[in-house]
Amino acid sequence: MKNALLTLLLLASLLLVPSTSLGATPNQEIPSDPAMSVTVLGYGAASTAPDSVSVNLYIGDQPSYGPAGPELSFVEPTDLEEVSKFLIEHGIDVETIEINYLSRNYAYGPSSFAGEVAFTFNELDRLLSLMQEIVDEMEGRRGPTIQGANMVFRVEDCAALELEAMRAALEDARQRATRMAGLLEMSLGRVISVSEDVSPVGAIRPAGGCIAHAGQTATGGYYLMGTPSSLANSPSEVEVAIMIKATFALEK
Repeated sequence: MKNALLTLLLLASLLLVPSTSLGATPNQEIPSDPAMSVTVLGYGAASTAPDSVSVNLYIGDQPSYGPAGPELSFVEPTDLEEVSKFLIEHGIDVETIEINYLSRNYAYGPSSFAGEVAFTFNELDRLLSLMQEIVDEMEGRRGPTIQGANMVFRVEDCAALELEAMRAALEDARQRATRMAGLLEMSLGRVISVSEDVSPVGAIRPAGGCIAHAGQTATGGYYLMGTPSSLANSPSEVEVAIMIKATFALEK
């Protein structure tokens, strides 16, 4: 009987304990209208004149054919060494020259081998004349010829260009968010979060800033989703772009 009475008294005391002692804040009010926000995409691009060009020369012969079809052949290393020597004589820094004896044949597809000579050149006003001199030199002697070339124009201070593109992307996102806020009859508040976007939209309009620029492998490149991008990469202009996702607070 005594134990039963003690149990009842304990239960009664628990029921009478104020809610504040259990961790609740005194006079706490539950917000009737939770904070609202809007998340939008922003795209920005920036461009400048290039500082240098990375050139890849593909050197090979026209494939020969036997009874069973095309015959596999390779370019002699000496042919590529002669090209390298020619480049050095015309002012190309030897430290930038790379030779690949087993590259793919640019003109005849991945089933044919060719030699590849790559180099970096920063006298862009001489680029066209240099390339013509190389072609003339190769055609003036027997042996493999230049089957094709690939060029990518580079900028040294890509970070500054990327910052300009980021600024443009954030402003683009802000304008889009402002229009959305107007539709909701609200006003735009502070920025809550910003991140680079990796949605399929970024594939349609290539972004990625300096990361994409460093990985670019062809002039006017970014061949994504089967189509080339609109980003410039030419002797007169190099362009980088950023796609961001920004979240803004909405205010009444």
